[in-house]
Amino acid sequence: MDPARVRELALLSVSRGCGFAGLAIICFMVGLAGYPRVAMQSGAVLMMATAALLLLKGDASTSKPYKRTELWILLSDEERPRADYAQQLIGRTLQQIYRRFALYFGVGGVLCFLGSFVLPG
Repeated sequence: MDPARVRELALLSVSRGCGFAGLAIICFMVGLAGYPRVAMQSGAVLMMATAALLLLKGDASTSKPYKRTELWILLSDEERPRADYAQQLIGRTLQQIYRRFALYFGVGGVLCFLGSFVLPG
């Protein structure tokens, strides 16, 4: 059982989901390309909402049963930690990764909001 491997797979799991969320937000913004300011404001709201959701998921990850996570499924039988240690390791690792991506989406939301000030309405 290697904590670095757990972290690597947690990063893979969360980044995949966040990538699809980011793609959906960008597609929505492209759909509003005729109204650039509205597109940026909508992107800002959606990114901030995603950041808030990721923070909530991060807080809940420490109490979510580790066997019900995608991370547990990604780990092979040899890589899985002992049951008494697994909840702590997986919960804490997922919490850190969720918080990291919440920060990324939060910064993206702020940048979109600031960008909406320079674009025509």
